[in-house]
Amino acid sequence: MGRWRGLVITLIATLGMISSVNAAQIPCAIIDHQQDWPIIDEKCDIGNGLWGGQSPDPQSSAFWVQCGATKGVPSRQFYQTLRQGLPNLPFQVQVREGRGRCLIGPYQNLDVAKLVLQRVRMFGPTQQAVLRQTRQPLSQPAVIRLPPLAETKASNLSGPSMKAAQAKKAVNLSHFGLPEPEQGDKQYTEKAMSWVRLPYAKAEPRCQQEGMVLASKQDLAQVAKATDQLPVRLPYWVKGAQGIDANTGSVVTRNKAAALNVLCKKG
Repeated sequence: MGRWRGLVITLIATLGMISSVNAAQIPCAIIDHQQDWPIIDEKCDIGNGLWGGQSPDPQSSAFWVQCGATKGVPSRQFYQTLRQGLPNLPFQVQVREGRGRCLIGPYQNLDVAKLVLQRVRMFGPTQQAVLRQTRQPLSQPAVIRLPPLAETKASNLSGPSMKAAQAKKAVNLSHFGLPEPEQGDKQYTEKAMSWVRLPYAKAEPRCQQEGMVLASKQDLAQVAKATDQLPVRLPYWVKGAQGIDANTGSVVTRNKAAALNVLCKKG
């Protein structure tokens, strides 16, 4: 979990049961449920796997994370295991020529797909997950959430250090996250990760798009203490139009046009 600095990274699919007419119009829609798995039409284009570290085609339109392949539909037990270990990810299965493929997605953004892939590979039963790419545009994209925050490890600690680590874990980091990047957003890279920057006027609405609210100054302080993986090179917008330094907790700007980090919290 060490690379998931400050991100929530739960992903939620809004795919639901729709009529056979709509399924014919939208091949990637869910058409059935078997062994608890949502089943998508075999006509849905899931593209080709990027095996052996193969680089994505620049012309790719969509990406899936393949979380497994079995003969027929995977077992109900496997579904329940994934639901417990990787909650809120948009799991689906496509069965084609007797081969069942566990899939997560699809995603238009390669960076987001890579984040999901990393998260999935950290879970034992899906360590061999792989990206798939397609030239076809998305007909029904997944709603994106970012992966979970990492807790600071407390191994080999004792005394005051152990108590401090336990206090840090009291914060439920999975309740926090960053908004999904959109076209035109200002972004920067810190430790090989891409981060979105927004002016204050966009901060609250973008959190709301993710089903969350803009974090408060107190929320930011709690998260900053709970993990050393939160990006701190730039300040964060919090409620009240304050740009806060996550290291010190001090107000560094009230210029609403400034493009700062945004931390969201589940309401």
